[in-house]
Amino acid sequence: MIQVKWRSFIIYVLVLFLGISAALFLYFYQVFYKSQHFLPGVRIAAINVDGYDQNGAADLLTAEFNYLSDTGISFYCRDYQYDTKLGDLIDSPDPREIAVEVWEQERQRNLLSKLLNLDGAETIEYPVKITYNAKKLEDMGNDWKKHLESECTDARLEMDPVKGLVVIPAKKGVKIDLEPTLAALPGEWRPTEKINIEILVSEVEPKIKERDLQGMGEIASFTTWYNPAQIDRSHNVILATRALNTTMVNAGEVFSFNKTVGPRLPEGGYRDAMVIVGDKFEQGLAGGICQVSSTLYNACLLAGLKITERHNHNLAVAYVPLGQDATVAYGSQDFCFRNNLGDPIYIWAQAGNGKVIMTIYGKMKYKQKIQVSHIVDQVIDFKEIRETKEDMAPGTEKVEQNGSPGYVVRSFRTFFGNDGSVVRQEQLARDSYRPLSRLVYVGPVTEDLPPGGEMPETEASPPAIPEENQGESAETGSEVEVRDAL
Repeated sequence: MIQVKWRSFIIYVLVLFLGISAALFLYFYQVFYKSQHFLPGVRIAAINVDGYDQNGAADLLTAEFNYLSDTGISFYCRDYQYDTKLGDLIDSPDPREIAVEVWEQERQRNLLSKLLNLDGAETIEYPVKITYNAKKLEDMGNDWKKHLESECTDARLEMDPVKGLVVIPAKKGVKIDLEPTLAALPGEWRPTEKINIEILVSEVEPKIKERDLQGMGEIASFTTWYNPAQIDRSHNVILATRALNTTMVNAGEVFSFNKTVGPRLPEGGYRDAMVIVGDKFEQGLAGGICQVSSTLYNACLLAGLKITERHNHNLAVAYVPLGQDATVAYGSQDFCFRNNLGDPIYIWAQAGNGKVIMTIYGKMKYKQKIQVSHIVDQVIDFKEIRETKEDMAPGTEKVEQNGSPGYVVRSFRTFFGNDGSVVRQEQLARDSYRPLSRLVYVGPVTEDLPPGGEMPETEASPPAIPEENQGESAETGSEVEVRDAL
């Protein structure tokens, strides 16, 4: 009898347990799988969405984002202040997309976590990042720069009529540190008071300081001449010379002409000037640049600097002696030297009134007596080329281009002691210059002219190209020689 009652009790308890379990299962099924509302404790961007469905949560987020977008932000630096709002700097978020994304993450949340937080005691936070508009930040930074930034200026040398060589002091610059400043902006959406952010700036130290130029004097100088009547060529010469002026080369540093002057492009202000390509006159960009590099080359030779890269022209030029030219072509041929002196040197470059002057300044203890010379090993005669021009009168001819010989030349640099004795001599290069052909245009031959008959008088030939106007190789990278026209 007792066994029957005990068995009945066990069955009763079991049925009760199963009933409670089924009820709990149905309850949690409805809560966790069938309910369309966020569970207790869920927050999106610090906003409580407990009990809201996705649409309701999206509406709540929309209102909150609009409110937070009006949060004021004040950027300041010393006496300068820039006021804006958070909404002026961001890309507006999509609240509905955010609500859907969080809902999907909630579906994946651990079941035990949900069971243990039915009372909402624990906050389940889903932060939302603020996306800033890069263009708006850039525009704001550019506005700051107009008010806060200043360029640094290097110390430089100037010639005073009374005091002589004087040092003009350097000036520090100011630069905005934009990235660390913007890093102080809030990264996530959450309620906040007005935001105050300091605009971080740093001083820009000049490359050349007064102490670098103290005690400097002229250790070498070289001058070449050009024809100022050639307006475009003169313009190019002056432009490149300005790019070189006030260049400081530290001890051991390698100077590059192409890197310092930069590309010779129309965007940089360079113009076409008449040059010779092959054996004919053509317009070529940046004619005149090689006179600048050649003038600097000679100044460096006289200063005792170590030449690391130099190329001669294909044709001889007359603004420097044979073997003492230095042609450049951006991207293919450069002129480089190493400052092998123990202290910095300073390049003072001037062009105007038909003169290019390159002066090397440095500590006067480096001034040396140096002579540059050359030996012509071979002179190569030029040829005459005759071309028929149909638009010329029959039997006439015109000298379009005067010829010039080619050369094979060795150049040397000699160092002298204080007593005038030769300390050492070095061969700089062995250069070959090809001849420039004489070009003559002739009119067509006609049957009216009897064989062996006298030719009519020819047109007057133009004057020969003055040697001081001969020029440089084209800045095209091709292995051709160019000269400036009359």
